[in-house]
Amino acid sequence: MIKHPVLKFVGDVYRPSDDSWMIVNALIETNPMADLCLDLGSGTGVLGLYALLNGYCRRIVFIDVLDDAVYSTRVNIELNSAWMSIVVQSDDYCLREGSMDIVLANPPYLPVFEGGIVDVATEAGLEGYEAVLVFIDYASRVLKMGGLLYIVFSSFSKPDVIHSYLESKGFRVKYSSLKHFFLETLFVLGCTNLGGD
Repeated sequence: MIKHPVLKFVGDVYRPSDDSWMIVNALIETNPMADLCLDLGSGTGVLGLYALLNGYCRRIVFIDVLDDAVYSTRVNIELNSAWMSIVVQSDDYCLREGSMDIVLANPPYLPVFEGGIVDVATEAGLEGYEAVLVFIDYASRVLKMGGLLYIVFSSFSKPDVIHSYLESKGFRVKYSSLKHFFLETLFVLGCTNLGGD
């Protein structure tokens, strides 16, 4: 039986939606087992909590740059008694290189429309892929060789650019899934870190 975390949404954070549940489904379908995992850009902490509470990861590090997200993650950790967790608020995401077995990432992935970034939780930059590439960069540094990156992005994020960038960073796609909406398609990839530049 799948144990779903109890979530309390606190503050102005991105709430779990289709993109979050697609990463959860990727975990269910690939069934990884790992010691140390990272929920990168944690928001409510739903991805890391799900991985921890369902045995995909023994310990979780949650990282976000937003005060409300860090607070929400901490509240949800307490609600779920997920004590094998560490919450970090950081602009530079300072973790040791090669320390993580799995990185779970739901980065902002929408292009900025008119007048600059309004919502840092969803808008990635002018082209829609800038934040996604930053998350990939970070994952490539902190993942062990053979470690797994699960990442979600949109058809608005220029998927060809993202795929090429993953390849240049030494990631090989081992899992992919997509979900169509009226004007958008969401993609989830599970990638193995084979080492890159």
